[in-house]
Amino acid sequence: MVAILIYDRQSLFQTSISTAISGLLPQSEVVDWATESEVARWIIRRPGTTLFLGQVSLRSETMRLATVHSCPVVWIAERKDSLLPLLAEPATRGIMYRTAKATDLRECFCALREGRMWIQPRDWTDDDESAPDELWKLLTFSEKCLAALLLDGVKNKVIAAQLGTTYQVIKNRTTRIYNKLGVDNRIDLLKTLQKSPPTCESASMAPHGSKQ
Repeated sequence: MVAILIYDRQSLFQTSISTAISGLLPQSEVVDWATESEVARWIIRRPGTTLFLGQVSLRSETMRLATVHSCPVVWIAERKDSLLPLLAEPATRGIMYRTAKATDLRECFCALREGRMWIQPRDWTDDDESAPDELWKLLTFSEKCLAALLLDGVKNKVIAAQLGTTYQVIKNRTTRIYNKLGVDNRIDLLKTLQKSPPTCESASMAPHGSKQ
């Protein structure tokens, strides 16, 4: 039986996502807690539990315990959260918003089962004032995830391990990103993309119909 723990300070959303996951995974044990201290106690008792966490500090005891006890974390992100610190957290396996639908949750669990990182895609319109910088639109879904990790200074070997692939694959993907953005190395990439730091939304924005 899969154990899934949900914690979010918006109790209405916490209840709704708990109900949705129970419907998608009827054989799972879905639990939602009212306080972060209860979450920490559960992690210690049930290592390996999949955690859906909202509004939890990256420096909290909860996150330390999640890493120590091998609990994969799916972040419930705010609209303007920065993607970089969330992706750099070792326990991170996914990012979703409070706009998540059943189809999003289904894709999330599929990715988790396959050992892949998952970020909820978003649709953008040209008149959306918070739309990401044009440079980020040049990258595919997986390239945005990789670029965010590169910007955070994560080494290629660490990225490969975190994304469940090889060093050479990451190196090849990095080269494609450089070519698309017209840069030669990570320093140039940093200078170029730091002018428009990615939000969770911009990094998760994939072309329509793309699963890359």
